[in-house]
Amino acid sequence: GCSAPTVAPDLLPLEVPAGERPEAWAADIEQLIAGRPAVDEPVVFLGSSSIRLWRSLEADMAPIPVINCGFGGSRIFDSVYWLEDLLHGLEPRALVVFAGTNDITGDRPRDADYMVTMFDALVARLRALGHDVPLLYIAISPTPSRERHLDLVLEVNRRIAARCAEDQQLHFVDTATALLKADGRPDPKWFVADQLHLNADGYASWTATIRPALEDLPEPSMLSSSHETRSFHSHVKSATK
Repeated sequence: GCSAPTVAPDLLPLEVPAGERPEAWAADIEQLIAGRPAVDEPVVFLGSSSIRLWRSLEADMAPIPVINCGFGGSRIFDSVYWLEDLLHGLEPRALVVFAGTNDITGDRPRDADYMVTMFDALVARLRALGHDVPLLYIAISPTPSRERHLDLVLEVNRRIAARCAEDQQLHFVDTATALLKADGRPDPKWFVADQLHLNADGYASWTATIRPALEDLPEPSMLSSSHETRSFHSHVKSATK
């Protein structure tokens, strides 16, 4: 079996919030790690089923190297809890996270304060693991199937966007606005029949927002040299000529 994350000496053990069961994902995490391709300096995509089901991710981001670490149905604390295991042995150039949508569902959704606290915990965990790399947070999607929580979703997105604005290494990626109709309600056209998960057009919309955000980041080797401003974008352009 897959044991709980091993804790580095300088890494504080995580307190599991009431109502969370991160250990339920142990088998999924073990499988993810075992099947992971060898990729140098990847952009790691982490989060729930919308990441896991992104079959075209590699093609959509090429030639930016990516690893898909999505595990379906997971909540934001699950990403915090398993981050050490998922990043073990990797030198990510950036982390892209879509987590939190499964916290805002049902009759007892998590509130905005909890969501911001968990986002802060995720950033702190990433830094404690020694990864001083950009973190891109994909907006929680406003979905037709969970429309009753729309105001809360938009509030959480606003609060996390404000957090990201305070730190040059944190980037809020607003994929949500494009999924809304002119009247501000979720547009069913971006989703499959369950009205929760994205269809091919939905992923194309995500790509149109997420890919440029990644291309604008500094090259991995340039992250520590402020005099050089060459970005992924110039690298991508030269690689696709």
